Amino acid sequence: MTTATIKKQIHTAIDNVESEQLLKAIHSILDHELKHKKDNLKPFTLEEFYARNNQSQKEIKLGKVIDHKAVKAKFAKK
Repeated sequence: MTTATIKKQIHTAIDNVESEQLLKAIHSILDHELKHKKDNLKPFTLEEFYARNNQSQKEIKLGKVIDHKAVKAKFAKK
């Protein structure tokens, strides 16, 4: 089933739901997801950027890196 089909079915189902409690639960789930996405898109402050960069440099020096081929293989499966 495609994402578009699932979305269409959800829209139809929501239009037919009369239970306020169920609609509030659905709204809560969707609201949580949207807030999570908004938080991920928030730009770094300059201090956060430097802290993140310093941490990354330390991990690189320790050899805590992921091979490019491993990343490609992981995402090729999806």
